[in-house]
Amino acid sequence: MSEQIIKINIEQFKNEYNNINDIPENILDKVVEIKKTYTCFNSFYDPKMIWAKKIYNNKDKYNKPKPKNRFHIIIPEFSKTSEIKRSLIGYLNKLSHKNKENIYEKIKNIVDKNEISEELFNIVLNYIKTSEYDIYCNLLDLFDKDFVALNINKIWKNYLNNKEWNPPVYVYENNLLLLNDEYDMYCDYIKWKKHIHNMNKVWAKYKNEELILLLNNICEHVINIINENVHKYILDILLEQIYKLLSIKKYPEIIDKIKNINIKNFDSSTKFFIYNIIEL
Repeated sequence: MSEQIIKINIEQFKNEYNNINDIPENILDKVVEIKKTYTCFNSFYDPKMIWAKKIYNNKDKYNKPKPKNRFHIIIPEFSKTSEIKRSLIGYLNKLSHKNKENIYEKIKNIVDKNEISEELFNIVLNYIKTSEYDIYCNLLDLFDKDFVALNINKIWKNYLNNKEWNPPVYVYENNLLLLNDEYDMYCDYIKWKKHIHNMNKVWAKYKNEELILLLNNICEHVINIINENVHKYILDILLEQIYKLLSIKKYPEIIDKIKNINIKNFDSSTKFFIYNIIEL
């Protein structure tokens, strides 16, 4: 490695961050508006981020984002299958760390007593992809072991063949960190990131012995695009996947490939991911 990251004390960073004062009222209003309209900003988007972006882009004012219309669909189906699905979804919506043992038991009863395992499996898998919590991933253990293995294997092959770990085309074609009002696009990207990180937890659990296939694919792609003019966050999300997977199961040959990357011209965040991988 030809260059080192300069590390600063966390207290120094907090001090610099806390010195950002006097945020204009219109920026504070913007925060409220964005959080109300776009749920992906609820947890971490703050006024200082918006204000910093405004200064960076040198814009006089923001345009209001278009409101997102929400459609409420009522399915006029009252079959036994529909009733079972609604029952499962009801328990999935109630699932939490506090009540998980009780809810797990109720969901297991649904899984054991019905013959629509594939449909129930897909519902659970969709919750795993979009959830913030690991408790959903454990639900797959409630299904028959051979059934889970068969379905995971099918999904795994599709995941690798379709390169679902690779950011969608719109992520390559647009600089999502500099767009002014493309909040829908940014939220789609956040959802995609959550999806792949959650699926990586599934692979770590059920495809642990084959993780090297996924790691090789991602690593090879990183090496192929490392010197191309791609947005920095694309490299970051790929390297983050490598880091998280290697944290679960180390493969020295992958770490060695990352060591050979010349980081001289990269931003700090990319260097940070690379150094984290090397230090595993």
